[in-house]
Amino acid sequence: MLIQSFSGIRGVYKKDLTPEIAQKYAHSYFTSFLKQNPNSKIAIGRDSRESGEEILNTLIKTLNCEILDLGISSTPIIENAVRTFNCDGGIIITASHNEPEYNGFKFLGKDGGVLNIEDIEKVIQTFNQIKDQQLITLHLDNQTIENYQDSALGSYIGFLRDIIGEINLQGIEILVDPNGGAGISSKQIFNEFQIPATYINMNHGKFTRLIEPNQESLKPLKEQLNNTKTEFAIGFDCDADRVEILLPNGQLINGNQILAIFANHLLTNPSSNPDSKPPIIGNDATSYLVKEIANKHNTNFIEVEVGETNIINEMQRQNSILGGEGSNGGIILGNSKCRDGILTTLYLLKILTQNQTNLQKLINNLPKYYYLKEKIKLKTDFQNLTPNIIQYYQTKGFQLQQTGGENGGLKFIKNNSWIWFRQSKTEDKVLRIIADSKDETTSNNLLKNAIELIDNTTNLKINPLVGGQVQPTQLNNY
Repeated sequence: MLIQSFSGIRGVYKKDLTPEIAQKYAHSYFTSFLKQNPNSKIAIGRDSRESGEEILNTLIKTLNCEILDLGISSTPIIENAVRTFNCDGGIIITASHNEPEYNGFKFLGKDGGVLNIEDIEKVIQTFNQIKDQQLITLHLDNQTIENYQDSALGSYIGFLRDIIGEINLQGIEILVDPNGGAGISSKQIFNEFQIPATYINMNHGKFTRLIEPNQESLKPLKEQLNNTKTEFAIGFDCDADRVEILLPNGQLINGNQILAIFANHLLTNPSSNPDSKPPIIGNDATSYLVKEIANKHNTNFIEVEVGETNIINEMQRQNSILGGEGSNGGIILGNSKCRDGILTTLYLLKILTQNQTNLQKLINNLPKYYYLKEKIKLKTDFQNLTPNIIQYYQTKGFQLQQTGGENGGLKFIKNNSWIWFRQSKTEDKVLRIIADSKDETTSNNLLKNAIELIDNTTNLKINPLVGGQVQPTQLNNY
């Protein structure tokens, strides 16, 4: 099934996402935003999937403009290049955290950010109106293609240096696992900042673990961490906008904890007026840990619908300098328009050096929350189940918080704990469920009961896609 959403277009290549579909989407994007400008210019880059170059060659058949070819580059590098080189837009050929057989694209605006909901809907609508014969008589008289890969990397390093400055590491080393993805460029970048690091899985397109970095896929790094005596390990997804961090004891530091550490640092050390503390922006699947940290510093934590474009738009409205989706790794800082695994890592190292501490101590000093995630495969769209789900939790005295309309997230809150449901926009009929509480038993019961409720509502025997150890229980004591 072809996934079409503001998070991008994705599908199994040559099954759901065919070359013809790719060409039609490029034509749709071009006619919607670039055709009116005879001197338009866009940047195109890709992650390291085998199908990426073939898709690139398909896309350029319809793009009658100046093209800056960035080769294999991370999403943050490509987005920065759109801004740096004054492009009118950009295309990232990636399926992000989906497995290697998938591919897709993210379409960018002039600011380098992913198109907002209204604009991507315009692209999708135009795509649905294109007849195949329209693509036969295209003229490419204004098309030029230039290799800008090295220039894009250089300008991105400058962008990072403007934010980070210098990092004077003392005895801190890290283990880096790009898993054959676009994050391989991290080696050159970290060398520029003199970051001591050990690198593994550095061959483009050779994936040795699942694309999505998580507790299970990064488990093999624990042994290497102990052997190399490094501070922590980082694992990127394929386009390196996400990063997950593993400690030597095997603990995975989740995105909520990293966002909380950043919030605590920035609010403790305001860069301008100490009396002006703009809010921290997160999605509605972000742990209340971040909310507690923001409130401690007398500022607000504002929740929006899942999706980095929603975070970025709200950051602009609130003049915020920090945002993120605690439900996954990668922080949005300053003028950046996306999650950025490399920027996240560098800024975290800066925090450690400025505070002369280590990551384990920073984690131990955070308020304790039990944030549990699961995802399950459905046989029907979740919106068909929502009336029963809403009725159940409301009869139990939970407060409903709903974002994104009927296809957005459902969050049920009680006693400062919550359970959250949302159907994935990038995986077919995959339901994500998250529980969050300061009490471990409560969090476990919320998650277990939610899976049992979905099972009973659909009359299906649910098998979690990750974890696999959740056993149904009742919520009698909550």
